[in-house]
Amino acid sequence: MLDLNRLRILRAVVSSGSVNDTARRLGLTPSTVSQHVHTLEREVGFTLVERVGRGIRPTPAAIELAAASADALQAMAILEAQARDLREGATDKLTMRTFASAAYTWMPAVARTLRQEFPGLTLELSINESDTADTAGQADIEVHTEVPGDHPRVPPAFQRVELGGDDFLVALPHDHPLAEAGTMDLAEFSEDDWVQYDFRDEMATRLATDACAAAGFTPRFVARAQDHVTGLAFVAAGVGIALVPGLALGWSGFEVAYVRPTNPTPFRRIVALVRESVRANPAAARTIELLGDLGGRLNELTPTELARRAHR
Repeated sequence: MLDLNRLRILRAVVSSGSVNDTARRLGLTPSTVSQHVHTLEREVGFTLVERVGRGIRPTPAAIELAAASADALQAMAILEAQARDLREGATDKLTMRTFASAAYTWMPAVARTLRQEFPGLTLELSINESDTADTAGQADIEVHTEVPGDHPRVPPAFQRVELGGDDFLVALPHDHPLAEAGTMDLAEFSEDDWVQYDFRDEMATRLATDACAAAGFTPRFVARAQDHVTGLAFVAAGVGIALVPGLALGWSGFEVAYVRPTNPTPFRRIVALVRESVRANPAAARTIELLGDLGGRLNELTPTELARRAHR
């Protein structure tokens, strides 16, 4: 029988194309990732990765095996969650996974309300670093982002609930000539130096690249940051400008100006995935209600108001 954990690691390696990136995302050492892949190679009897320079390249067989393992891993995640519910009691604990900006901006208020209304509830929150459909289905409630136009992917035994649309804003140093513009055609920033504010976020990178292409230019990236905080720090220091989701501004304390781009205005959908087995749980239903209220208020504030709130 193939080891499911090794298959999960293989899928991460195939997705990232890098042992080091996989190790960083999974909280492992590169040698541990390599060891698991080599052990899996012995189990299946064929090569999974090839050396290319200093890096690696998954073989066609590895790509096919990784794709074929999706259903098995999803079924095991559901089984583990059901076993947990039977062991701990579904009403005593609510597990959640969200991406970082939703966790920092929304979840403190949600947790406070749940604590007041359900004193016996334990809320367990984890951050989803790789926000893709491949990793969905591991918690009772998950908050994910989607690219508009893409077909939504919902794990088995889950219900999808749309929470709202999150516009991307242009983050600018305060001395930028357009810092007080409020709104501006995205094409007006074609000659600027750009910062890629989180190059690990494939969805945000895709949205920014597509929006700039629609505006008729290719952004000239002079710096690429690995996380939101460093990216905004680069902008504040005057390194360049960046496209950032509005939701991320609620926990940013940097002295940065924001302009809402038009023609186009890139945005992402924010959705909740709710495990069907907890839909009757009052705490879960209340959580979705609270998230829906927060999602409905996205984009109500002007860029100036967002910047003022971020610096309080």
